[in-house]
Amino acid sequence: MDELNYYQKMLNYALTHPLDADYGREALRRFQLLRHQPTWQLQLPNARSMPLNGVGDSWLARDPLLVRNPATLEAELRAALEFSFIMQFGNQTQDFHSRFWYTSRAGYFISSRPPENAQALEQSYATMIQRGYFRDQNPAGAQHTQRRWTGAYQGEFGEGLMLTVSSPVVSQHYWYGVLSMDFTRQRMHSVLQSARHSLLQGKLLLVDHNLQEITRLSAPDDRPLTSQQQARLEQRMRQQTTGVLRLGTQFASWSKLNNVDAWLVNIQSLQQGLSQELGRLALFLFGMWLLFVLLLLLAHQIIFRLVRRMDALSARLSWRANYDGLTRLLNRSAFFEQFVALAARCQQQQQPLAVIQLDIDHFKQVNDRWGHQAGDQALMHVAAVISHTLRRYDVAGRIGGEEFCIVLPETTLADAQAVAERIRIRLAGKTILLNATTVFNVTLSAGVTSSEEQGDYNAERLQAVADRRLYQAKSGGRNRVCAED
Repeated sequence: MDELNYYQKMLNYALTHPLDADYGREALRRFQLLRHQPTWQLQLPNARSMPLNGVGDSWLARDPLLVRNPATLEAELRAALEFSFIMQFGNQTQDFHSRFWYTSRAGYFISSRPPENAQALEQSYATMIQRGYFRDQNPAGAQHTQRRWTGAYQGEFGEGLMLTVSSPVVSQHYWYGVLSMDFTRQRMHSVLQSARHSLLQGKLLLVDHNLQEITRLSAPDDRPLTSQQQARLEQRMRQQTTGVLRLGTQFASWSKLNNVDAWLVNIQSLQQGLSQELGRLALFLFGMWLLFVLLLLLAHQIIFRLVRRMDALSARLSWRANYDGLTRLLNRSAFFEQFVALAARCQQQQQPLAVIQLDIDHFKQVNDRWGHQAGDQALMHVAAVISHTLRRYDVAGRIGGEEFCIVLPETTLADAQAVAERIRIRLAGKTILLNATTVFNVTLSAGVTSSEEQGDYNAERLQAVADRRLYQAKSGGRNRVCAED
């Protein structure tokens, strides 16, 4: 493609800067003598040039696309002669292309492989000007491009399957002709074979822009694709310039070539893919990835267990910091913290708040008579009765040795007194089992107050009023509820 670009720029420069030399004037003189012949060759005595191969003026009348424009003909012939001097440096054994052409609308062409006789000359020109790579490069046509690739086609002169790339020669808005290169299947196959390496196992295909196969390198255990698999592959290739597709037990990967309007396709089985260097590397990387995932899962489980244990420990510490371990009610500090918060909320919403202060009657006698174990049983029994009597949003706590306090939001004095009475009655009606031979009963006294009655939401003052009434209940004979002074 670099060579094609170079020739195109060189030819355009020669057209705009014609060289006035003796050989050029001689060539123009000889052309005027030859142009009326059916076919002709124009070659200067200089052996280092390629001949101009042409047809007569009458031949051009067959095709309206061909014309010998007097205004451009002289400059084009001079440029073509300079072009022929450079073309003779080509080497057919080393060049990748099999033939290089300049085909002129003025009825002649230059080829890196000159025709052998007049019949081949006329046939070559007639064939070239009818090819799409020539006619479609007309700047006035819709298919005109700076570089145009053909699909795979059969050559007219025994070349076999081939591709051709063409580029128009346009100078000062005038279309002179077309530069083109031919690439045979044999040469593409040899280059493909020499470029193959260990990373490309399986079947290797080169296909044109119509997805027609140009050449292939087959594998020993080559398995052809089914018609359905072939259709899927072609559909995906038309959608993506590069990609990978699984076709049964085979994998197809493809990539559109940068400088050639063609595709390189590699089709291989899973076994072929794993047997090559890239496959072994993929297996190694997969193994490393699997090991990493296992280590990650292990680390996740360890961290998850640590976090779960930390959460459990934090919950236990938080519970111990806020609850009494024996009665499972709030301890004094946590209770008054919630008491203050409930009082502030009820004051803000202008809702009543009631307080009940309770104390176990003759608790010291229980400890002295049956021991501290009996005292603990009594405390747990009282706490259970309180918990089963209250609502879920009521707050109860153990604030002293045998003293309990309850806060009842949205509760009037009369309702709180009824709650205290229910607790007293339930406790008095239950027997505490100390062991197989010993049972005992306990009673409690309670003092009740409310924010509605006191006109105050201060937690300490409400608790003090309830505590005062508790002692009034004890002084009045115990096992009773006092709700007034």
